[in-house]
Amino acid sequence: MAVKYVIIGTDEVQDIDFSQVMQDSVRTLRLSEDGEYTFVKFKGSTPSFLDGKTQYDHEEFSSILENESGIWYISEDEENTWKDEARKVLSKLNPFNWF
Repeated sequence: MAVKYVIIGTDEVQDIDFSQVMQDSVRTLRLSEDGEYTFVKFKGSTPSFLDGKTQYDHEEFSSILENESGIWYISEDEENTWKDEARKVLSKLNPFNWF
């Protein structure tokens, strides 16, 4: 069963039934660069809250995410910066490496 991806507006997040998608909460959603959109992925039947929305397969969605001029693209430098910042925050919260 292939994974399908659907882009939705952030104003639609309250409609997501997380039991029907592969993300488990709002915290696991990725936002577009402008903060206007997110996406969900699912397997199997289309959840009713996604009826009528454009669905993408893995290859199509990878192309969207990798489009350097698009709103989803994260460069390697940006990814590394984000990881470095996350490590700094976590080290402050976890000074004794408990987790």
